[in-house]
Amino acid sequence: MKENIAVRSIENIWQDPQCFCISEFIRDEFFYYFKCLDIVSMKKGSIVDAEYLGCFNIENMLAVKHTRFTKTEIYPVDIDHDYKCYYYEVNDSNWLNNILNERTKNDSDWNKYDTNTYKHFILENKEYWVEVIGSNLIFSKKEKDEAKLVLWDTI
Repeated sequence: MKENIAVRSIENIWQDPQCFCISEFIRDEFFYYFKCLDIVSMKKGSIVDAEYLGCFNIENMLAVKHTRFTKTEIYPVDIDHDYKCYYYEVNDSNWLNNILNERTKNDSDWNKYDTNTYKHFILENKEYWVEVIGSNLIFSKKEKDEAKLVLWDTI
């Protein structure tokens, strides 16, 4: 299975590895927010929060799974890399194929009005994997949002 998984890094971003993430869904858009650490300070040995939040936005979401890490999973937990911010992309995904086959079974003409090419993404945080079927993943820096910061402080 590992040979079918590509690690995609986000350059010059250091995701806080101890941070749980906040997920939001708006229509068929998926937003995955996480705290970041200041990369310059981290390289000097100091732990300092960055002035922004990181956000993965997955467009045209068809499905999502949220799974706590388990030792029986065959997913990326064993892939060695030293990236500080990354996501996984699963090639030849059985889950993606099942989703698309089910869609075709329910609407054989769906691909006439939906020309997106769908992919299977895996986002990882402190103890969970979030898997998403969508057409595109975009990373962006977001202004710190007080409502999200309060969630991290209270949960």
